[in-house]
Amino acid sequence: MLLILHTFNSFFYFVLRVLHNTFANLFFLFMFFHIFRSWFYTSSNNFLVLVSGFVMFILSCGIAFFGYCLPMGQMSYWASIVIFSLLSVVPFGNLILLYLFGSFAISTRTLSLLFFLHFITPFILLFLFLLHYINLHANLSSSTNKNDILDLTTFYPLFIFIDAFVVFLFLFFFVMFIFFFSWYFFESANFLSFNTLVTPLHIYPDWFLLFPYACLRSIDNKLFGVFLLLFIMVFFFYSPFINSFFNILTIFNFFHVYIIFFFVLLMFVGANPSVFPFSVLVIFLQYFLYFLIFSYFLFLFLLYMVL
Repeated sequence: MLLILHTFNSFFYFVLRVLHNTFANLFFLFMFFHIFRSWFYTSSNNFLVLVSGFVMFILSCGIAFFGYCLPMGQMSYWASIVIFSLLSVVPFGNLILLYLFGSFAISTRTLSLLFFLHFITPFILLFLFLLHYINLHANLSSSTNKNDILDLTTFYPLFIFIDAFVVFLFLFFFVMFIFFFSWYFFESANFLSFNTLVTPLHIYPDWFLLFPYACLRSIDNKLFGVFLLLFIMVFFFYSPFINSFFNILTIFNFFHVYIIFFFVLLMFVGANPSVFPFSVLVIFLQYFLYFLIFSYFLFLFLLYMVL
């Protein structure tokens, strides 16, 4: 911990931190675009591609959380306390926390474990990416009929140019944020050394983790909040399967637009404190989440009865 705090005085530490943090935020931004695109244009023909993509998303969130805790600033410390406390809802959760912390609270052993996980899990993510990419091209695109040779097309030149444009767009935003908005993705409270006796007025994670954080904060019961969080995460995986049943109905695309709007609303709620007028929005969101879960399971039941 002292080594991490000592490197705050190094110039190259801040250069690498800005590069690393900006790249990670843009990585999540383009990943969300990729997920939302798959809701509209992807069917469930290739099951392994969907499973590997879902696991990659969950693993990326875990890698981001491990890295977010490492600077041990005021915001990252208390955010890690909130996230780690979710393990208390599972059986023997307090015992698991004791082994994860290596002590009765977050210590240098905890940071060593988080650094190890933050370093080793990207290699697992790389393996999943290769599995995701190779399976997609080996079994053809998920929207391509394998029995119709006329549907096949070459990867060059159209798709090469499309991928090159996406890479160029990523590099353009990366350079723009590096040189003109270097500290845009940083929280000012996280530049302060953590203080176990002073809690920030509003604790919240990075923007790409705001929607699960809003799910947890909008529900009074912690156990039900964790269940809702798992429901929202699994819905990312189920959505292409639901779309495959309604691929002939254009109106079902409005459902995905509605879900994206709901996703943005969750991010807005998570980024603001639970005070008026945001508290009114949280109460509305709480009842709306109950309705969403009930309608989702009712939809699955009716679909099962029809099929």
